[in-house]
Amino acid sequence: MATSGGYRVMTTPVPPPPVTTRREVSLAAQLSRFAWPAAFVAVAAMTFAYLHDVRPKPASEVQIEHPTPTVLKELRELARLETLSLHVEKVVDVKDHQTRLYGLVDANDSLLFVATGEVVLGVDLAKLGDGDARYDEATRTAYIHLPAPEVLSTRFDEPHSYVHARETDVLAQRNEALESIARRDAATAFEAVAKDPKNVDRAKEQAEKQLRGLAKAWGARDVVITWSTDAGGAKPGTML
Repeated sequence: MATSGGYRVMTTPVPPPPVTTRREVSLAAQLSRFAWPAAFVAVAAMTFAYLHDVRPKPASEVQIEHPTPTVLKELRELARLETLSLHVEKVVDVKDHQTRLYGLVDANDSLLFVATGEVVLGVDLAKLGDGDARYDEATRTAYIHLPAPEVLSTRFDEPHSYVHARETDVLAQRNEALESIARRDAATAFEAVAKDPKNVDRAKEQAEKQLRGLAKAWGARDVVITWSTDAGGAKPGTML
């Protein structure tokens, strides 16, 4: 404390500034160098998580607008013996190749369709003639001449048949008939699988088994079955 002109002046000693070593300065500089990149990565990660996980997905509802009445166009009586059902799957890749700018540019419209369906084989009993089924009371034997097994029905399993991918180039025109083409190709492939000789033989065996049970229920002791071929001839069957 000092006295000046009748006033007392109190002085407080000022502490010296802290001494920073060269090692501490180097470490602080390195940390500040990585501060902004680390903050940027953290903000980017938070933004990505918000856009993909936190943000709710937009709701979608598909409904049929203005349903129209169902019209019955035809009614047919059927006499079919279903003997074999096949569950089949097929992937159909359809591509529409297009050219633009007078053939200078190629463009494609492609569709990948996953088809699942069922094919039923059997015998159309409506094709039996007057002499194709007879019964010998003396020997208690039934004679049946059957038409060849055929594809009775082919249907798609709609909940499990879908368009897996659809790609249309910028210069390509969208072909709305691609899905119909893919469905027709899948239906043709389904029938081809059903007409395989092994599947046809299984259909025949099952038909003979069912007819044997029916004939014995009607009192027959034996059953002789012959099959027609596609060419119109007769193929020997089995005696049951």
